[in-house]
Parts: sequence; structure tokens; C-alpha cells
Amino acid sequence: MADAISDAQLVAWAQALEGYARDWDETFENRPNYFTQEFWYLLVGCLIADWRGKPITVGAACQIMKSGSNRTREERIKRAADDGYLTKERAGEDGRAAVVRPTPKLERLMRGHFERTLSQVRAALAE
Repeated sequence: MADAISDAQLVAWAQALEGYARDWDETFENRPNYFTQEFWYLLVGCLIADWRGKPITVGAACQIMKSGSNRTREERIKRAADDGYLTKERAGEDGRAAVVRPTPKLERLMRGHFERTLSQVRAALAE
């Protein structure tokens, strides 16, 4: 059986998770329009896909979100693009497909968010 996890370790882990959520809010200037559940999958998914050199289509971006109608999901993409976090670009040979890519602004914000929260998690795991 695995080693028992102490209450102190669980408290440290819970605090790291809470810190992650708070850092997310602060990264997006505590704007109520960027709730974690609604935007995390979209923004992180677009960022990872782009870092891998395979930007995702608008349709794929809509599919990775966990809630909302297609219209709601497309509105989230539009909001993120209007706020300077994502761009939509034409792709493919015929130019009909559109891909969603992170802007340098989003990359900078998310890199900072990931670095800060990774440090918090590492500290929690070291306890």
C-alpha cells in the first residue's frame, strides 16, 4: 500500500491549488469574464497546441471547452480575441479553415502564471 498522506501534506497541496486559482484570477486582472472553468481549457489548449507547432482550428477550440453551447464557446473565443489573448487566422490550402493562436500577450501572461504556480506546487510537494 502507498504511504499514507498526512493532513499537513494535504493542507499544503490544497493551499497550492488555491494559490493556482488565485494566481489565475490575478493573471487576468480579476476580471469576472475569465472564469477558470470557462477559459482554462480554451487558453491553455490553444497555447499548448501552438507550442507544439500545431495550432488548433476554431472547431477544435470549441470542442476542448467543457461547457456552453457552440454559440457560447465561439463568443468566448471572440472575447479572448477582442481582449488581445487569441488571434484567429486563416489556414489550409483553400484558406477556409481558421486556426486559433495565442498572442504574445497571452504567452507572456501564461508563462508567468505557470512559473509561479509550478513553484508553489514544488514547495507544497517538498513539505
